[in-house]
Amino acid sequence: MKDGLQQILGKRIAAVVVATSERAPKNQVFLVFHDGTRFEFYGESFTCCAGVDDAKHIERYVESAKGKITKVYVDSRPTLRAANVMSPEAEAKAPYYVPPGSALEPTSPAKATALRLALEAIARAKRP
Repeated sequence: MKDGLQQILGKRIAAVVVATSERAPKNQVFLVFHDGTRFEFYGESFTCCAGVDDAKHIERYVESAKGKITKVYVDSRPTLRAANVMSPEAEAKAPYYVPPGSALEPTSPAKATALRLALEAIARAKRP
């Protein structure tokens, strides 16, 4: 797998687009982010689970199928690391796990403005 995965760290997913084709790539999943960028997963045959699962059990799940984690990309922004209340030992073992309720905060004025505008648009859409 290519290293492009590390470029999606810290981005907020705004939409997920699924596509199929008769020619390669047969299956595509696009993650569309709030900043207008996208990331594509593709392949001849793949599927996904039925729902969202707790990240702290990734290793056990992978190992139960005789698999091995080969790469982990971690968002090292201080706001994320500060929000992570795990012990240093637990974080070293599972650096990808973020406890429930830990939020990613905007890291630049532009991201903060984009977040504010998105929240205002949502509030306007909810008005009768």
